[in-house]
Formats: sequence, C-alpha cells, structure tokens
Amino acid sequence: MKRTLIFLLAAAFLLPACNQGFRTETLFLEEDIPFREGSQNSLDIKLNIDFPVAGYDREVLQAMCRNIRSHTLGENYTEFKGSLKELAANYRNTLVNDYMLTNQSMLEEMEMQEDEAPFLNWGCDIQGSFGEKWEDWLMYQVEEYSYYGGAHGLNATVPLVFDTKTGEPVTWDRIARNVSDEKIMRLIDKHKYDAMEDMIREDMIDRDNIFFVDRIEPSDSFTVGENGITFYYQPYDVAPYVFGVIEITVPWEELR
Repeated sequence: MKRTLIFLLAAAFLLPACNQGFRTETLFLEEDIPFREGSQNSLDIKLNIDFPVAGYDREVLQAMCRNIRSHTLGENYTEFKGSLKELAANYRNTLVNDYMLTNQSMLEEMEMQEDEAPFLNWGCDIQGSFGEKWEDWLMYQVEEYSYYGGAHGLNATVPLVFDTKTGEPVTWDRIARNVSDEKIMRLIDKHKYDAMEDMIREDMIDRDNIFFVDRIEPSDSFTVGENGITFYYQPYDVAPYVFGVIEITVPWEELR
C-alpha cells in the first residue's frame, strides 16, 4: 500500500546560549512507494530536516539553508529556490524516478523476475537537526541511512559547525588556531581508541585490526564543545564497515 505524509512543522527552537528568537521549520516527508502495483518491494523515503527561519540576519539564514540542503539532499539542491514543500516534492520525484529506472534496467539486464531480485527494496532516511551553540558556533547534525542495492545499507553521521556571523560552515583549523597538521594527527592517533574502549573490551577486538590506515588525518566532519573537537569518520573512511561511524575527540588542553 502506498503511504504518503508530507508536512512542515514550524517551531520555536531554543538552544543553550542561543538567540531567544531562533526558530526553525521542519521538512517532514514519509512515503512508501511500491515498485509496481501490488508489489512487496518498495522505496521507503523518510525526511526530517530542520531549516532555520528566524533568529539571525537574513543572509546568515540563507547561507545556513544552502548548506543544509547541500549536505542533506545533495549539491544539486544547494541553490534550490522553492518552498520546503516544493523541495520535498522535487527530491521525492527525482529519487522515485531513479529507483524505477535503475531497477527496471537491472531486472532486464540480469533477466530476473521481481520475486527473485534481492535489490528492489530501497531505503532513504535523512534526519537533520540543530544542536548546541558554543561561542560563535552553532552545531547541526545530519544522520543518514541509505540502501540503494548492494550487500548492505550505509549509515552516516555528518555534523556541521556554523559560524553564526556568516551562516557558513567553519573548518577545524580555524577553530584550532596555530595547530599544525602534524600535531593534530599525533593527537588523533593518541585518542583514536577512546570512544571504542567498551567495544574493544566486550568483543575482545584486537586493536591492531581496527584501522586500515597508518595515520588518520583530521576529518572535515566534526563538532566542537566543552570537551574539545570531535572528528567523525564514516564507514570505510579509516576502518571496516563493522565499526560504523567512528568518533575521535581531541581535548582542548592538548590543542593549546
């Protein structure tokens, strides 16, 4: 059965130490689209993405929205000019078209019947939400699960750190001023197991078999807070899929 739910939520969203007038609208879409009429295979789309609409200058809000569209829905949507409802419909229609054409082509090329194909149940789940404000920086986190055929789906956690004066994401080297690449890599290496200690102990994992890179470079995906800078590495970035998204926190006192 086809199931569709699309609406926008407007809410006052107050963050610690954030502007009292900060407000967001949420793009919310849920739809389960069968591959054919009566088919058990389907494309499941779930979007729940916050966009800022008040609390900062117009130019700052527009810059944040551009970056949120790009990091959640793709670079093709960076300069999208329509409403959130039109944005949801455009993304939905593009993904449905890709789903139908790709899988029909696969069935024909492989000469398979639908009930024999293991790749027809696609899934797209994208969540985007604001977090805490720390000094002049506002956190935003994208959580995504996607399956577009293949052996398994893929989870990703992509944080953004917005400069509240410009609305643009900042890079780690701007936050950790005067810290060389060499030093940050030494510190990442020092702390790379910190968040994994429970997994290592409970599953009796050999530390030498976790990372498949000799040196871990700072990631473009990170958050900042009282504890320091936390870098995020997606599955396959620095370690096998089984270890999921890896977080490595470098304390502020070691960056000084």
